[in-house]
Amino acid sequence: MPRFLGNFTCKIVFAVIGMVVGLSAAGCFGPVLQNPDAAGFGLLSGIVAGITLAVHVMHRRRRWSLDSDGSLIALQYTGVVIQMLSAAAFIVYMVLGCLTAKDGFHVYGRNYFLTCVWCFMSWKWGFLLFLYCRRYRKELTMEEDYAPIQE
Repeated sequence: MPRFLGNFTCKIVFAVIGMVVGLSAAGCFGPVLQNPDAAGFGLLSGIVAGITLAVHVMHRRRRWSLDSDGSLIALQYTGVVIQMLSAAAFIVYMVLGCLTAKDGFHVYGRNYFLTCVWCFMSWKWGFLLFLYCRRYRKELTMEEDYAPIQE
């Protein structure tokens, strides 16, 4: 198996796992464990992992063109916004967790440290969305620069 195919397969597998785990966390933390904050960031993490998966699939199928460069830029900026939101939320929930941690770690109800984990996961997927959109956009512009001129 060529190196590129193995690397791409890992990207797809990790994106699928991230999407499934994020959406499962939203279903688990929301109605079952009564932690809507962790459920919300788990849902955000799963959605961004799904968008990253779609970006990988579109790149693999060569669906991007110079006309769709704007959508890659928009997704790149979306990744940056998700990173900023998740980093700010991580700091806020870490401070809240340190201020309110009197009875130790518990899973049921509001637990700010579990929410910090899902804030980090959302930040990670936002970063990966930014990174891969940037890489694929650079590849796209390089391919267009060296394309033969058709007369």
